[in-house]
Amino acid sequence: MEHSTGSDPSIVPHSPAGDVGFGVRAFALVQEIDEGATEVIAYGLQLPCGTAATVGVVQGYGRWRSADSAARRLGSDLVWLT
Repeated sequence: MEHSTGSDPSIVPHSPAGDVGFGVRAFALVQEIDEGATEVIAYGLQLPCGTAATVGVVQGYGRWRSADSAARRLGSDLVWLT
């Protein structure tokens, strides 16, 4: 019987920039703190179904209708990570 550990590189799909696999995209939510300076307030993943999940740098986590929705609700800018 063959045991699968999930680490077989032959089954990992090639991902375009910002795509962490299987249609999931990574993003950050940033806010301007001073003139020209920004800080990350949360990191997140947009899931294949279009919803998003975030983990705050200072505060907890959240589930959102979309990455854009999270940015609007948190008063921040959406930055797709590559």
